[in-house]
Amino acid sequence: MRFILLLVVLLAPFGQPVHADPSQVAPDNWNRSENNSLTIYQAPTGAEVMVFRTYDKGASAAASVQEFADIMTGRADIVVRSEPSTAGALNVQDVEYVSRNVPMLGRVVGVRQSDGSVLVMAHLGPKSAAGLAQRIDAATEKMAALGAPGAAATAASQAPAPTRSNSPRTRGQTAQRVMFELKYKYGVGGAVYPTYDLVALMDGGTAAKLGSYAVDDVSVSAIRRAKASDVGTWRSAGRNVHVRWSDGDTSDLKPTVGPPTALPAARHLNGTYQAVGGGGNTALGGQVLTAQVKQFTFNANGTFSQSTSKSASSGAGVGGSRSATSGRWALSGSTLKLTYGNGKVVRTSVFYSGSAKPRGKFGRYGVLWIGGEDYKRVR
Repeated sequence: MRFILLLVVLLAPFGQPVHADPSQVAPDNWNRSENNSLTIYQAPTGAEVMVFRTYDKGASAAASVQEFADIMTGRADIVVRSEPSTAGALNVQDVEYVSRNVPMLGRVVGVRQSDGSVLVMAHLGPKSAAGLAQRIDAATEKMAALGAPGAAATAASQAPAPTRSNSPRTRGQTAQRVMFELKYKYGVGGAVYPTYDLVALMDGGTAAKLGSYAVDDVSVSAIRRAKASDVGTWRSAGRNVHVRWSDGDTSDLKPTVGPPTALPAARHLNGTYQAVGGGGNTALGGQVLTAQVKQFTFNANGTFSQSTSKSASSGAGVGGSRSATSGRWALSGSTLKLTYGNGKVVRTSVFYSGSAKPRGKFGRYGVLWIGGEDYKRVR
């Protein structure tokens, strides 16, 4: 299934592992495969998966589990919960999220082995799968049996204070400058439209596509793990900035595009904003159309609501779905802090186009870049 394949792609860029065989944990009838540093077991139905990796003995079990959990939920539509804990010799993180309109349930488990290495397992599947929670519990028990004597004390000493943040902030860096990169993408019905990606330029010549990260604390290593080609090097080229990405592609960034600018005051964020995306082929005369509308409403009392609506149509019929959540917000400079009702905290960035050109009936702040996507104010 596509959401399983997406997880494998996101996890694949890790370096070479210390090899370990997790066959003592995975069911005998599951299909096994190798992908770089990962060992992957997939259920015969294709809808449930276990992903294993062994970190070397210098790794922290707690940090390894947190890293896997962050990657699992990093591109989800909505993260319902991501809760770290310890259980005896284990470091555990339970996750629940929505990906590609599928409610997912999963757990990341890490245990230190007798050679000092850390074996980590990510077990997940559709929340609707019968017996999934019981199978996750059974796999957790098998992982515990692989722990080295005394590992429980080690795990407890390494356990972080409880947190529910999905922003990997370890070794964060502050960007020297942020610029827009003009690109073109396919949207609703297959139509082509311009987009402006945020690129953070660091001291020392590193460039990184900011995406959903907060600009005052960019984790270049986390961006590289998720997608290596989103990191490169930059140099001045006259008034412009030339970037060479790690895959060999290049970009020429112009200071006259935008530039990305922080809102002068938090009150300018008050309002409702929508980001529209999708795909299909109706723009080319076909019958397939998909659309997704993401919406934020920021209230003056410090609360917010967030929703995602999806629809699809073709010759076979029409379908759709909607999900929503809420919490509290705070804006400091360009950094937006979202605290959800379940305690989960997200830090991301908000910018507007710093040009003097008005942006529709809402003026200069009629279009904002929130979490790396452009949102148009609708009220």
